[in-house]
Amino acid sequence: MSSKLIQLAQEGTDEAHKQLFAQISDLVAIDLDQRTDNELALFAEVMLKLYGLSTPKDRVRLAQKLAPQANTPNQLARRIAEDDVRVASPVLATCPVLTQGDLLDLIERISNAHLQVLARRPDLSPEVSDQIAKKGDRPVHRILAGNREIKLSRETMLQLVKFAAEDGVLLEDLSLRPDLTPTICQSLMPLVNEEARKRLRGVIEGSLSQEQLNQFARLKEIRREFGSKLELTDMAQLWREAERAKITVDELMILLLQDGRFNHAIELLSARGRIAMKPLKDAVFSGKKDLVLKTAAKAGLTSSTFALFVKTRSEHLKIPSAQGSDWTSSYLKHLETTMSAKKSRCGDFQAKRKERTEILPTGATAAKASGS
Repeated sequence: MSSKLIQLAQEGTDEAHKQLFAQISDLVAIDLDQRTDNELALFAEVMLKLYGLSTPKDRVRLAQKLAPQANTPNQLARRIAEDDVRVASPVLATCPVLTQGDLLDLIERISNAHLQVLARRPDLSPEVSDQIAKKGDRPVHRILAGNREIKLSRETMLQLVKFAAEDGVLLEDLSLRPDLTPTICQSLMPLVNEEARKRLRGVIEGSLSQEQLNQFARLKEIRREFGSKLELTDMAQLWREAERAKITVDELMILLLQDGRFNHAIELLSARGRIAMKPLKDAVFSGKKDLVLKTAAKAGLTSSTFALFVKTRSEHLKIPSAQGSDWTSSYLKHLETTMSAKKSRCGDFQAKRKERTEILPTGATAAKASGS
């Protein structure tokens, strides 16, 4: 440390501390990538102690220097991110050392002005964007919808669709997103002009296979013909009505999930999988995967319907969607294992039958065949 810095540190006045903050930040930040871990830790400690005594101008300069650096001390980056938005902006917008967990923590304490900057980050996870959407105001929603570098969750998309009904700018930004799903497109259809409707129809048709298009049409037909019966809350009665109308368990499950009736979907799974409601519901909510997989298989759910069920579970419980992918993969393996076991048992049965037939004497075989 130079003698001038030592003198400023020893002087101890507020003015000396301001100068010390400015000079150390200039000295260290200029070649931060060459500093050792110990030097970075010491730098962060000094900066944090002097932070409250520094001038906004010096803090802005420090933020601009530290924002792009990959080895900026995390604690210092977090402190800057909570400063006045003029200081915090560079760090909020680009600083790579802020983790998704850091961002989630920051959202609870920063203003909408800060959120407007944060909503532009290209690396936001769906969990972070969910929280930004929940806390943010109209300008934040517009920026989030216009950020095409990130993928928004279904929950946030649906939330933004509601706001978009009264906000033309948000509606336009939302309808131009590259990650629109068929469901979101359908939700936007009544709100947009004819040109946008054509574009959304193209998204729907381009993102669905012929099988999915057929299923989409079939579900629309069921809604139209089954009508008010679909609103029944007694799942045993609903299933009886569905069977009479030749509606499959997959189709009924999808309709319940589309309508947000997750608890009724669990009840249907309980009835079709022949397991009591309470242990199944506990398994769904506590993450006892094996019991849920076995019940779904007994109920006869296809893998695609089960995938929709676990996706809805993730959204309902606000847990990472990666867990849903794990459940879906496990379900596919469970179905394959179950099918292999059935084939094996069938093969063993046929082999034993053949073996018993072959060891009978010729006369006995003929007598057996004639029923004598």
